Amino acid sequence: MNYIVYDLELNSKPFKSRIPNEIIEIGAIKLDDNLCKIDTFSSFIKPKYFNKLFSVVKRKTKILQEDINKADCFKDVVNRFIRWVGKDYILISWGHDDVHHLSINCRYHRMKTSWLKRNIDIQKQFSAINNMPPGQRYSLENALSLMGLEVEEKLHRALNDAEYTARIFTLIFDRLNLTVFNQIKIKHKYKKPKRLSSTVHNKKFAENE
Repeated sequence: MNYIVYDLELNSKPFKSRIPNEIIEIGAIKLDDNLCKIDTFSSFIKPKYFNKLFSVVKRKTKILQEDINKADCFKDVVNRFIRWVGKDYILISWGHDDVHHLSINCRYHRMKTSWLKRNIDIQKQFSAINNMPPGQRYSLENALSLMGLEVEEKLHRALNDAEYTARIFTLIFDRLNLTVFNQIKIKHKYKKPKRLSSTVHNKKFAENE
């Protein structure tokens, strides 16, 4: 059994759209059943519909437009990620948002989502363990501080955040319930745009930010 601790970065839109926020980076740490790191995965993803990074995303992540321009498409990267993940695994994320976005993006690109069924949100469990009131959650940064872990690499980059999440995971492993998997509920039914014009308009909006 391997534990796949992963994180995503998104090209989050500053406006409403029928197109979901597109994933632009995946980072992951693979731990064996002894919690030893045995491999890493890191890849940028070229967005299909909004191919320019929004300014808020560039400020937050420091990801460069040229990194995205030369990246592979979503299907190629995710298929490579699925092969890397393997067959005997549990997915580990900080919060429920990442598995939600993976599921939405996979469905949008007409890819299978069955591989996402065994995902555990350790943010929720960490917050409960540390007596956070119900419905409230520790941010990754605050959790690291609480655990006395130094932030050596910048947050809001997928591989870095996956590495920090993996450190917390190993420290609280004995207190986690590893049978509670996320229930993925898609509230909005995203559809591919019927007309290209609206997408082109929004791309121009992104370029002019």
